[in-house]
Amino acid sequence: MRRLSFAVPVAIVTVALAFAACGGNHGTTTSTGSGGTRGSGGSGGAGTSGNLFDASAGSGGSTGAGGDAGKTSYLIYASTDTTLFSLDPTDPTLPLKQIGTYDCIGPSGTPGQQSTAMTDLAVDRNQNIWGLSSFAVRPLTVQGTSVHCGQEIYVHVNDPNQTNPNFPPFIQFEALTFAPVGVLDPSVEVLVAGDTAGQLWAVEPNSSIVQHGQFGTVPASDGHGHTYPYPGGLWELSGDIVFLADSGKPVGFATVRDCPSPPDNTGCDPIDTLIEIDMTALAQAGTQNVTKAIRGQVVKAAGCGDSATGYGSMYGIASWNGSVFGFSRSGNLVQISNVDGTACLVKDYPADLFSGAAVTTVAPVLPPPIN
Repeated sequence: MRRLSFAVPVAIVTVALAFAACGGNHGTTTSTGSGGTRGSGGSGGAGTSGNLFDASAGSGGSTGAGGDAGKTSYLIYASTDTTLFSLDPTDPTLPLKQIGTYDCIGPSGTPGQQSTAMTDLAVDRNQNIWGLSSFAVRPLTVQGTSVHCGQEIYVHVNDPNQTNPNFPPFIQFEALTFAPVGVLDPSVEVLVAGDTAGQLWAVEPNSSIVQHGQFGTVPASDGHGHTYPYPGGLWELSGDIVFLADSGKPVGFATVRDCPSPPDNTGCDPIDTLIEIDMTALAQAGTQNVTKAIRGQVVKAAGCGDSATGYGSMYGIASWNGSVFGFSRSGNLVQISNVDGTACLVKDYPADLFSGAAVTTVAPVLPPPIN
């Protein structure tokens, strides 16, 4: 079955691309173009197709800021359970801008609000935003100070190991991203969800899912002198996945952790590991290992001023040039080298317990060297 693209626009102002890297980065890139003067953008038409997954469907074009001469503009997005934020990577103080609260998130039993938390985000090449809430994905649009959740697309897979009576017998999804054109489909981007067991699933237009690999087994060490307490077990997804097009040479990353009894998350290593995804292996349906390289434990880089020795619970990640930016459940924004996993705490937002993050698939990336 041919997959159709997910296209529901979001009215968000974009920011200029750039982000100086911390330790371990290997340069920066710039994007060129004719640009233009900054304008107010324009609203789109009503759309012509009723198919939610059709590229021609939706509520019309997004509104935005227009282009600055010689620059391509993108946003980094971050999310807590209830609220969407944007981050201007060019601002040295890195303030989070609150965009709005989700209108589909609320306490259990609240009429019209089916979910208690937004667990992750995904942004396609046209900067349309989608949200994930464990068992469903939704297109998101900004309406004033509210983030409207579009039609819920229920996705699940039965979990034969689920015995907790407080949860349904389904694997819960915790991560979301788009696979760039050419990875899973030759002409459109495909939404990919990751579960806590370290498995990746392509979301089909009929809301069924197809497995496209898993993260494989934990080695004895990360190759940089850091050993793992539970080698030989399966990697668990710690937080998030992110894929980037890189001009037809796609790149992917994930934050994972080793645990004593996967997929149980009890007693896991408190320090995350950054892995690089084998995008060619990901293209095949099945249970194959899609880990291309262990980039390294997310440990403090030399010269960082904070007191941490390592960083964990990176529930949201977004890639930019040679870095992966992790948004943790404790409110930390951490800049991670995509070469060896070394990192620095950039800023602490103690009031914002992050649940996810995302960036467009066409954001700039400097792929790490081949191991």
